[in-house]
Amino acid sequence: MVTVDELKGLMLEIGIEEKIVNALDPDKAIALQGIDSVDCPAFAAALESRFGVKISDAAALKLKTLNDYEKFMNGK
Repeated sequence: MVTVDELKGLMLEIGIEEKIVNALDPDKAIALQGIDSVDCPAFAAALESRFGVKISDAAALKLKTLNDYEKFMNGK
């Protein structure tokens, strides 16, 4: 099971500012919380690499919140 805290940790590993990551509300769209259009694809690529998953373009468009990512990663 992948947790929101693990997702935040991965964001820190790819260089997203700690202040932004720590302030993220898992229920709100990450794009509205300081995660920019460069960080989102980098985060998706890091998820694919770390967990061996493939995030299709269609799936990526539906992943708005950390909770969305958590559910996706856990197959829900």
